[in-house]
Amino acid sequence: MSGAARRRRVQTIGAAALLSAVLSACGGGGGGSSAPAPVSTPTPATPAQLNATFSLATASPAEVGTTTAAVEAVLDHIFTDAAIQGVLVTKRGYVIGERYSAGKDAQSLGTSWSVAKSFYSAAVGVAIDEGWITSLEQPASDFLTEWQGGPKADVTIGQLLEMRAGLPADSQIFFADDQTAYALALDQTQSAGGAFVYSNPTSQLFEPLLQRATGLDAHNYLIDKILQPISVDSNTIGLWFDRTGANPITYWGLDMRIRDFARFGLLFARDGMWDGQQVVSADFANAATSTTSAIYGMQWWIMNADFFGTSTPIEVYAARGLDGQKIYVFEDADIVVVVLTQYEHPANQGYTLSDSNFPDTCTARNSCPGAVGGEVPGFSERELMGLLAALQD
Repeated sequence: MSGAARRRRVQTIGAAALLSAVLSACGGGGGGSSAPAPVSTPTPATPAQLNATFSLATASPAEVGTTTAAVEAVLDHIFTDAAIQGVLVTKRGYVIGERYSAGKDAQSLGTSWSVAKSFYSAAVGVAIDEGWITSLEQPASDFLTEWQGGPKADVTIGQLLEMRAGLPADSQIFFADDQTAYALALDQTQSAGGAFVYSNPTSQLFEPLLQRATGLDAHNYLIDKILQPISVDSNTIGLWFDRTGANPITYWGLDMRIRDFARFGLLFARDGMWDGQQVVSADFANAATSTTSAIYGMQWWIMNADFFGTSTPIEVYAARGLDGQKIYVFEDADIVVVVLTQYEHPANQGYTLSDSNFPDTCTARNSCPGAVGGEVPGFSERELMGLLAALQD
């Protein structure tokens, strides 16, 4: 779907809501006649009559133009993965399917791992929208002053977002005490603007970038500009810091309920608009979810034929994290699916990373260091694409 087509669909959602309000205020009539309006019996809702919403209210599959069997097929397929904690399926902003593992429910927190990258990318987008950052072409070294006068001086904000800053795919950052200092000091392994390289240190650079550009730390900026506008209660979530306790982690580190993750997916399915408010500009939302490399946008995966290495019945974009965390956005059909892996984290442990305090999804996945036996396999994402295709009108 083109950016213009996306915007027309979002405008239609807003227009439908406005028309409904106007008709309600006017009693649905007009013309100035003094004759009493005829009494009519309301027509019950029939399949495919529900307009798009931002409410995440529950609806039957039939009310949004699909079937219970199609929804159950999605849930059944995802739950072939024995490590899954919960799945939520929305269409037109309504929850049409959800399922949880034993002992879990809609109030249970899940963790993001790298799904957080898409959130902090959106925060950078808002900083651009607000003028704290001039454009995607602005040198990151305007804020990351440690890079001035060196080989990284000309790396742009856009290249950071696209994972084309030339920094390596380095996983040792997780064990560093000061993860921001680690990311700032990391040497390039190729020139900026070259090939896409998935790099956690690159995404950690959103932490100093946001703080130095906006004056707010990355977590508070995310809360103020993204989470609160989409009705995520910041008192019910967990935001992780590195081992110093001082630096927000921006390449992973969000603990939230499943509907909170769905709200973020719906925000992007609607081109950055939330219930009449343009939270993230449509231009940035469209750019972030379009390919800048064959399979990646700006901290979003583009799940296309190149991604799968074979044809796919539909194309979606997704926020994807370690051990099976997912937000799938099938924008053409206004469908969002959230998948979370089983997660335990006592709140009294806090959210400062340490060797004994970390987001534990590896227990459920049987992928922790020293685990005996094989890792719990995930479901087929390629097969899921066909099941999601069956949910569209």
